[in-house]
Amino acid sequence: MMERTTLSEKAASAAAAVTSPPPRRRWSDGPNYGWSPATEDEWSLTAQWPALVAVLCEEIAGGTHDLARDIDRLRAHGKLSRADVDALRRAIVAMRSAGMAMQQIVRLGAGLFNLSPDRIELSDLARAAVRDRQRELLRRHIEVSLDLRRAEVWVDGAIAAGLMQTGLEWALSFSQKVRLKIVPGEEGEPTRLVVRGALPLASEHMRGNRRMNDNLHWVLLRQLAGCARLGVSRSSSAATESAVIEFPAAIGRGGRIG
Repeated sequence: MMERTTLSEKAASAAAAVTSPPPRRRWSDGPNYGWSPATEDEWSLTAQWPALVAVLCEEIAGGTHDLARDIDRLRAHGKLSRADVDALRRAIVAMRSAGMAMQQIVRLGAGLFNLSPDRIELSDLARAAVRDRQRELLRRHIEVSLDLRRAEVWVDGAIAAGLMQTGLEWALSFSQKVRLKIVPGEEGEPTRLVVRGALPLASEHMRGNRRMNDNLHWVLLRQLAGCARLGVSRSSSAATESAVIEFPAAIGRGGRIG
C-alpha cells in the first residue's frame, strides 16, 4: 500500500512554517506541503486548507490510537467480546484509512514531487497488492479474483503502486467481491487496469451510493492518475461499479498469465 505515515504535532507545526521547501524526489517520501505562509491578518480558508487537513489527519491518528488502546484494555478485562473487538477495529481501520487518504491528497495537491518513470509490470503489481492484504481479506470474508495479462508500462513506480492499492481500497469500501483485470493495449490502444466491485443488495446499495460517489479513495485515485496524466473513468451497471485506469505507454504485447 501507499506509505502510511502520520504527522506528529511537532512535524505539523514545522511543516506549516515552511515557506519554500525544496521538491522531494517522490510525492510519497513524506509530508511537505506548499501552503501559503500567510500572516494572521491575511488568514483565509483558501490559503490554509492544507494545514487544516494536516491537523485533521493528526487528530484522526491520535484518536484512533487512543481508541485501539482502550479497546485492548477493555478486552483484557473481559468487558468486550471478540465480535465486539473485531467490529470496533474495523471502524478504526476505516478511520485511519480515511486520514491517510487525506494526507496523500494534500501531498499530491501541493505538487512538490518529481515523477520518475520506470518500467512497471502491472500484473506483478496487482498480485503483490492482493498478497499484502491476504490476511485482512480472509478475516473480512472478501473475495478478490484476478484476470491478468502481462503488461509493461512506463509510469512512476510510486504512482503505479498507489493506483493499484487505492483502486483496491475504493472497491473494498463498498464490495465484498472485487475483481482486478488488466487488458494490455494493442495497436496503439492504452493498457487498462479495471477494478470492479460487485454491488451490495439493492437496499444497501441505496444507502452506500453517496459514499461511493464521495469516497476519499476515489478522490485520491483521480489525483494520482492526474499527476501521472493517466486517464481514469467510472462505469456502473445494475450489479457492479468499476474504475478504469488507462496507461498509454504499453511495452510489447501481453500474454495471459495464470
